[in-house]
Amino acid sequence: MAIAGPAVAQPVVTVFRLAPPYVMQQADGRLTGLEYELVMAAAEAGGLPLRAEIAPFGRLPEDFRRGISQAFVPANADMQLPGCLSETLLAYRNTAFSLRQRRLAIASTADLHTLEVVAFQNASDVLGPEVATLRAVNPRYREIANQMLQVRALLSGRTDVIIGDRRIVRHLMRLPETGFDPAPEVVEHPLFAATHYGVAFRERAHCTAFNAGLARIRRDGRFDAIMRRWDGEGVR
Repeated sequence: MAIAGPAVAQPVVTVFRLAPPYVMQQADGRLTGLEYELVMAAAEAGGLPLRAEIAPFGRLPEDFRRGISQAFVPANADMQLPGCLSETLLAYRNTAFSLRQRRLAIASTADLHTLEVVAFQNASDVLGPEVATLRAVNPRYREIANQMLQVRALLSGRTDVIIGDRRIVRHLMRLPETGFDPAPEVVEHPLFAATHYGVAFRERAHCTAFNAGLARIRRDGRFDAIMRRWDGEGVR
């Protein structure tokens, strides 16, 4: 049974972005993925009906600020959003990747200043001042929305380093769309602290209901079960 939530006449429009394995769209249009399942399970447990929509990651914060959407995920405090940010749903572990055969010595973001770097969209906004500085001083730094293109650029040697979430990059590397079977061995350079993401809501009542549902699925084991089904890492 769901926790009693706010009276919501219409489902809360909640915008996701496609980023396997967090959010994926099946051939019939249905959504699936680790983040999507966690959000929907927590909302249901909190008595909060949601209607999922999809948009590019770069649009999510701005559309939210303009009132186009009622909620979106992933969101964090660094985005300085109006409304209410939920409790942490997932910790993303962004890292730098290089080809092992290149034997690049990378111990800090300063070591990336002279390398060609392809990061995910909005990386310089969410990964802190060191990446903002990297973007400012390195003319060969760029950000792209399509992370499969990131992975292909790395595996083909067209870029020195990519920056991305470990789950996303490792998932994409296993897909045949990379064009590599098997993929060349890569090295992870853990330069960044975990980034904690939740759901941004315009209405505090919606946020409160979601948090209650999230706490419930953590207590009853549903959260952990979803985590294990997708990546076997348990609660993070």
